[in-house]
Amino acid sequence: MDKFVVIMAGGSGTRLWPLSKETKPKQFISIDEGNCMLVQTIERMCEVVPTDKCFIITNRNLLDITWDTVKDLIPYSNIILEPEKKNTAACVAYASLLLKEKFGEGLLCFVPADGYVKDHMGYRNTIELAYVAAESTNNLVIIGITPTYPSTGYGYIQIDKDTDAEERVLAVLRFIEKPNFESAQELVSSGEFLWNGGILAGNMNTIVDCIKASLPDHFNKLSEAIKHEAEGNFKTYIENAYNELQNISFDKGVLEKSKSICVIRGNFDWDDIGSINTLSKTLNSDAEGNSIKGKHFGIGTSNSVIYGDDIFIATIGIDNLIVAATKEAIIVCPRDRAQDVKILVETLKRNGFENLL
Repeated sequence: MDKFVVIMAGGSGTRLWPLSKETKPKQFISIDEGNCMLVQTIERMCEVVPTDKCFIITNRNLLDITWDTVKDLIPYSNIILEPEKKNTAACVAYASLLLKEKFGEGLLCFVPADGYVKDHMGYRNTIELAYVAAESTNNLVIIGITPTYPSTGYGYIQIDKDTDAEERVLAVLRFIEKPNFESAQELVSSGEFLWNGGILAGNMNTIVDCIKASLPDHFNKLSEAIKHEAEGNFKTYIENAYNELQNISFDKGVLEKSKSICVIRGNFDWDDIGSINTLSKTLNSDAEGNSIKGKHFGIGTSNSVIYGDDIFIATIGIDNLIVAATKEAIIVCPRDRAQDVKILVETLKRNGFENLL
């Protein structure tokens, strides 16, 4: 059965402001010395799936920057445009129904565009196993990553702690939303939980059937719109459908209700770069424990994350801070307040600073 991948690239990455903005979300940022995360994700997935079967689904407003970024990698026709953000349930449902209409059958793998991975071989082997499990079991298959620290930015998947460590395909006991720090510590220390990496695989028919059963409005409204895909006014049909869809995640709307689901234990490093602080895991550290990208000179500077986007940063006498700067904006905050950047962005928006966001 043919394999397809859909890279979900419509997010805004508000917790990485000012490096990430509405017009240039975090998937377009280079967080190491290589390509941006979207290109790195395509390159990893195209080790498993041919480029003509690699699709991107993104927001209509991001078409130009997306095409400019991927034009040497995949066909223009492989970019699927959402008229607005309606969370991952709409994203998965729209792409699944559209590709089923085009190709009839096949195996789909949905992958976020902003995952950072160094171990390409471990990643590729896990993705290949997910396709195999999806085809052989007709289950929805998700990938969980063994947690390396108590993250409050990820959801968690509970598995049977008595499962053999060598067993890769596991039953899902339950999902847990992003916990507070104390709860995250308990989850990680228990050995019963994996991080939810947001990667989903399944037979097209299985995914569509689960959407139909759990989110019938998504199935009905999008199916009706897709009947007009070849018509000149398709844009209006899909806009109308999206206007009426519930804003809900695929995890909440489908996975948590499904009885036919399993998880692959992912044996690779992974991070979704959910805050500027997590950049410290991707950047080299200097002798004072600073993680630095860009041009920087410091005196008495230690244990800090410093990221300059085409701008010089100088620091004196700071410790355990984040300093991130572009030509338009600078943010400085304690590293343990990195998750609050999202709150800052929301506050800036309410106070008339939309031009900076």
